[in-house]
Amino acid sequence: MRHDSLLVLCTMALAGCGDDTRTLPIEAPDEPLPEDTCADYPDQSLSPYVLPWEVGQSHVVLRGNCGVHPTHRGIARYAYDFAMPIRTYVHAARSGVVIGIEERYTDGNGVPTKDNRVLVVHSDGTVGRYYHLTRWGAPVKLGQVVAQGDIIGLSGNTGSSLAPSLHFDVVRQSCGDSLVGSACETRPVTFRNTRPHLDGLVEGEVYRAEAF
Repeated sequence: MRHDSLLVLCTMALAGCGDDTRTLPIEAPDEPLPEDTCADYPDQSLSPYVLPWEVGQSHVVLRGNCGVHPTHRGIARYAYDFAMPIRTYVHAARSGVVIGIEERYTDGNGVPTKDNRVLVVHSDGTVGRYYHLTRWGAPVKLGQVVAQGDIIGLSGNTGSSLAPSLHFDVVRQSCGDSLVGSACETRPVTFRNTRPHLDGLVEGEVYRAEAF
């Protein structure tokens, strides 16, 4: 896609950004609620995404999809946290245009709303979000076109991170850092440059980024 087309897409994405009286069952159903069910993962071989780190590196999934932590439930159920030493290069999982940057917060702050991050809008209007970056760890500019695999950040330990890590998710459209509303609902993602994971990456397991 030409750069001017991506920039137009970027502008469009930024612009986008009664009581039930039925008797309840005596016992709650065993199956999870729809908003906490993870399914419908796309074909890995056709995925437009690659793992957001350097080819040849391996990282463990700290938090997987539909996890127990509230940051990986509901509309955020398809988010991932990867264990990653501070200042590890973060690579673009998919090409697009940078539409959001924050890099002023210090590592270890522990405040959920104070994450350093980079947001990238893709050709289909979805947005890849990269959180927990280190202070001054965003070597990109607003409006910059990035190719898949380009370095877009340095990992860190800001916001609600468990430890030095990278939080990655893909939302339906540009919605900033909102945690509510259907626009910010995360989407199921697979990565074509690692071992098979039909139902998403598994929490606690290690994945190596292969050449793509």
